[in-house]
Amino acid sequence: MEKKNKTEKVCPCGRIIADPNNKTGLCPKCQKTGINIGGALGVAGIVILVKKHGKKIIKGAINVIKNIK
Repeated sequence: MEKKNKTEKVCPCGRIIADPNNKTGLCPKCQKTGINIGGALGVAGIVILVKKHGKKIIKGAINVIKNIK
């Protein structure tokens, strides 16, 4: 059997990560993909939230502005 270095990690795509400072265990390509997917899900969540509760949020903001004056 091949002896592995303890600092080496293996990315799910199969690349070996030899950087000891890499805390995620993902290669740069997989990190970029993960960030893009997370960003898309975040935007979709915000769109759904605004679509569902947008009128209440706007009315509440207008009432707060009126009360400040």
